[in-house]
Amino acid sequence: MLTRRIPVRLALASGIAIFVLYYVYILQLQPPTEIEPGRFEHEFKTDAINVAEKELVVASLRGDDTSWLDDFFPSWIKNVYVANDHTAILTVPTNKGREAMAYLTYIIDRYDDLPDVVIFIHSLRYQWHNEDPMYDGVPVLRNLQLNHVKRRGYVALRCSWTMGCPSELHPLKPSSDNDDRSKNEAAYASVFKTLFPNSTVPEVVGAHCSSQFAVSRERVRERSKAEYENIRKWLLETDLEDQISGRVLEYSWHIIMQMPAVDCQDAGQCFCETFGLCNLTCTESGCDKRYKLPSYSVIPNDWPEVGPGSDGWPERGWAD
Repeated sequence: MLTRRIPVRLALASGIAIFVLYYVYILQLQPPTEIEPGRFEHEFKTDAINVAEKELVVASLRGDDTSWLDDFFPSWIKNVYVANDHTAILTVPTNKGREAMAYLTYIIDRYDDLPDVVIFIHSLRYQWHNEDPMYDGVPVLRNLQLNHVKRRGYVALRCSWTMGCPSELHPLKPSSDNDDRSKNEAAYASVFKTLFPNSTVPEVVGAHCSSQFAVSRERVRERSKAEYENIRKWLLETDLEDQISGRVLEYSWHIIMQMPAVDCQDAGQCFCETFGLCNLTCTESGCDKRYKLPSYSVIPNDWPEVGPGSDGWPERGWAD
């Protein structure tokens, strides 16, 4: 007896059609599921930043130990500039202006390919100006609230007003003293006119010291690439000593990034928004058990195993 064979494709298509019709029929019998208010937004509508969307820019010198960045932040993208080594993978045209040359070189080279957030830091883990009870750079980076950086645009990696705030420089009435701060103040107005020819020299400049900060891609691009190139050109050509040219830019970064001439946020608000530390006892200029200005700017060798409690350095655990 002969039978007619049904083509395999036809049989498969018929089976799928029957399944779809059955599934639609079952759905029509089910009451709609009520979604808990806010759950969708909580689970899916987030502004969390992925690892690939933030990068570190590290200003270093040959021999600096930057291994701590790989130890504690292995997945972060790191751009380590070695200013005095022209054979390094990342270097600068000329080693001038301290960290400023590395920062400007990164911005110029990567202007069209910036991540969501760029974090500009110095190379060493322990530095006297790090916003941490033991001057440790690891908690500073771990606690940094990247979403806040995106919202504010520019965030200094310090909150305490010690050094720089609320009024570091008075460019229109410079001091006649001969220390570095006074030399910086004396040079500031002239440099400002060169860097920002369409802006009025501010009477007062106040900003957190250290030239470590985080900035959003959008804020960087509020200035043209040509403007950053002009700033770097000035730095390459200036006759100012390194400690002065670098310091002038230290107190210009916030202005470069479109912040007001005095950018000294209330310390408690800053610690909460920038580092997520919201239960501190604070005054306008500082918070308890967060920072002590040391007597020296060079961290002792083998710190913090060696040095705490001597020569003005804080005891270990003083903030516990």
